[in-house]
Amino acid sequence: MVLPFLTGATAAWLGVAGKRRACLWAWFITFVIFIAWCQYHMTDSLPISL
Repeated sequence: MVLPFLTGATAAWLGVAGKRRACLWAWFITFVIFIAWCQYHMTDSLPISL
């Protein structure tokens, strides 16, 4: 889970630095990573024995 936080922090830093296009791309990449990891983790079954 470090990767989305790292790319999000990079996007925020780029935004503060005034690099708008790079910032938007970094946010888009963060969003894609988040969606991919949510899809991966939300579709697994939980092996819980009650």
